[in-house]
Amino acid sequence: MSVIIFVGPSLPLAEARAILPADYRPPVSQGDVHRAVLQGARVIGLIDGYFERVPAVWHKEILWAMSRGVHVFGASSMGALRAAELFPFGMVGVGAVFEAFRDGRLDDDDEVTIVHGPAELGYPATSEAMVNIRATLERAAEQGVLAPRARDALLRRAKELYYPERSYPALLESVAADDLPQAERAAFQDWLPAGRVDQKRLDAQAMLRAIADLLRKPFEPRRVTYRFEPTDAWEQVSRRLGHQVAAAMPAALPPEILLEEVRLEGNGYRETMALALSRALALREAERGGTPPVDRAVFREALHAFFLRRGLRSPEDIAGWLKEQGLDPDGLTRLIGQETRIAQVETLFQGEMLAQLPDALRVAGSFGRLFERAESKHRWLVDNDLQAAGLEATGLGEEALLRWHFVERRGDTVPEDLDAYCLALGLSDRFTLLQALARDYLFRRQNVE
Repeated sequence: MSVIIFVGPSLPLAEARAILPADYRPPVSQGDVHRAVLQGARVIGLIDGYFERVPAVWHKEILWAMSRGVHVFGASSMGALRAAELFPFGMVGVGAVFEAFRDGRLDDDDEVTIVHGPAELGYPATSEAMVNIRATLERAAEQGVLAPRARDALLRRAKELYYPERSYPALLESVAADDLPQAERAAFQDWLPAGRVDQKRLDAQAMLRAIADLLRKPFEPRRVTYRFEPTDAWEQVSRRLGHQVAAAMPAALPPEILLEEVRLEGNGYRETMALALSRALALREAERGGTPPVDRAVFREALHAFFLRRGLRSPEDIAGWLKEQGLDPDGLTRLIGQETRIAQVETLFQGEMLAQLPDALRVAGSFGRLFERAESKHRWLVDNDLQAAGLEATGLGEEALLRWHFVERRGDTVPEDLDAYCLALGLSDRFTLLQALARDYLFRRQNVE
């Protein structure tokens, strides 16, 4: 049973996995639910999601998912908002936050919005959610720590604060002494570390337990009473890559502006646009469900290879490159996720890509020259039983062979980072390159070309 949960700062990942083994992914954004269904999800849980710079998860993709028999749950944050809006259609909402939005007692998105750090650090929160503050102040009043008048004053002041600035220290500092007498302030501060309520966390836990209860029963697809209408807008959005497109460019700079600079560079225009097209097509194929989800080990390997291909080895070099490319940790995570999916598609389509190689070379005008040399070399190597020849067959050392190829033959210099050079050529290691150079050296030494 494929269960995919989108979670971020509301619940630590280790804690979530202890409640429900599942495929846990970063906060949801537009396109992610659609992609999850195409990848085989039968149950989807929405906890955290993006609100501002990245397009939020679309109502229609949730409706589409449920129309395909997928159970969709929501709680805590973005999940609670969408569940409150879509529960009449079959989305399952869980927890106090969902109930407050469903019943109309809350209606502002800022009630659940917080500021947090990157995924690599575990989404550390730097502000407090308004729904948590509400629950905490209510408990303090129930337990006699705060008088109703002080509770209401703190509640009003918390709501007045801009959501990135909400925290208990900021709240206590900003409330007037008349509204919160010193003795009551001190009592609340002493009570707060053990007494504060993390309602978002509690609701996220409750949602995971609700999904676990569902999975204990014989599974039946979700049944809905509406008919899903695939409008033109839906068809367009379903082909898009959601936040992967939206986050690729700074919001203030349309891609067309950048394209003008590419054109002014001259000869690189065709190559750049061809690369952009190949990435778009590969990612669309991946979104259709032709590739499995990217696991943590594959992601780490792809990240390492990505930096290695660019000769980036030290933390300082990596940090400098990220700054130059306008990438924060979330942007890097998005980019490497794309790279892994593109690599998966390349593996799936390796045969088709090789079949297109002759025509690709014809378009470039180099087919005849390369074909003639490849055919002659292959025939000579077969005739001399040297197809598997390696460095030892040349009588040269590695350094000499590299110098022969790069300096004497090509009039170039030997790459400083040979491993990165090999990765850029699609080779798994330097030994594969050395074997190819050895065969070329033996062939050319015989003056058969």
